[in-house]
Amino acid sequence: MLIPRLNKSLRPNAYQKVFKTHRRIHIPDILHPPSATALHSALTASQDWVRTVHLTHDQDVNITMAELEAMSAAERAELEHSLVDSSSDKTKYIFDKVRISTEIVDNTPISDSMKTIHQFVNGRPFLEFMSRLTGDDRVSFADVMATRYLPGHFATVHGDQIPGLRRLYAYVLNLTPEWIADWGGILLFHDEDGHVAEGYVPRFNALNVFAVPQPHSVSVVSRLAAGPRLSITGWIHGGD
Repeated sequence: MLIPRLNKSLRPNAYQKVFKTHRRIHIPDILHPPSATALHSALTASQDWVRTVHLTHDQDVNITMAELEAMSAAERAELEHSLVDSSSDKTKYIFDKVRISTEIVDNTPISDSMKTIHQFVNGRPFLEFMSRLTGDDRVSFADVMATRYLPGHFATVHGDQIPGLRRLYAYVLNLTPEWIADWGGILLFHDEDGHVAEGYVPRFNALNVFAVPQPHSVSVVSRLAAGPRLSITGWIHGGD
């Protein structure tokens, strides 16, 4: 897969005022159209997915697709029920992911297409776009992972800040060709009173960017969804 290209018609400086006012923005048609199609194909074909569940006592449960496929339908249903108990608040999130940057740093085998995605997000065009969009010259590098939300998957409200990490901004590059609000999977922003202040539907080839920290969540994906909610996401860092 060739390294994706940004849409040449974009003018990041024109978005800067909106971003500084609201600390978040939704930008449609971020990529050259064939690039968006290629990225969607790469995520659809990936064999690197891992089911990840984060529990409230900071415990991560990671299950490979091979492990899931080895289970019977009844065993899988029982596992899902045990991890996501609607009568409690123990689960912070559940979705599938490929930890692209982490796998590369750890020298874990990963597909060439995932490596290409990492190159794109850390390439000069994307990082310069982010710097001009935010008006922030501290932008240094990005980490990246691919995410896949299936029916029943979600992420509860969180702020993305982690002590010791210079996370300046979060980004979400949406890669699902068709999606409507009725299917859930909405990126929600929460105000100080706990109300939903704004929500972004994961439109194909749209980039969401928001400052860190900022309370946000991903609403539960409905069983009505016609396919998985796919995206490339991560954080823009300052420093080394």
